[in-house]
Amino acid sequence: MSFDLHADHSALQILAHACIAFLFVYRGITAFPDFEDHMETFRSHHVPFPKFMLLCGFATMLLGGLSVLFDFYVWIGAGMLVVFTVMANFLYHDFWVMTEPRQKQTHLWIFCNNIAVTGGLLLVISL
Repeated sequence: MSFDLHADHSALQILAHACIAFLFVYRGITAFPDFEDHMETFRSHHVPFPKFMLLCGFATMLLGGLSVLFDFYVWIGAGMLVVFTVMANFLYHDFWVMTEPRQKQTHLWIFCNNIAVTGGLLLVISL
């Protein structure tokens, strides 16, 4: 099995992979110190097995991001990140139940950005 990093991609495609990967790897690393806060969010949304699910989320961000970065089984890594991003949108950015206008607007904005990120991931899968 040969491993040619991004051998069939243009420089622009490689840059796109790196930008998308950066988001997930960076957030996977920087979110970990707030583990207990994330656990509370999972509990408040009645997520089953919250600790296990949260650890799976962190692992998905890191492994999926690295998969996209290194173009290694990228369709699996990007696919995992699509599922992760959609689930995160509904778990963390449920603006439709928020009442405070600024909070609602902020989470609507993040929700919309996550839709764009999902589109980028789908493009990565399709290339």
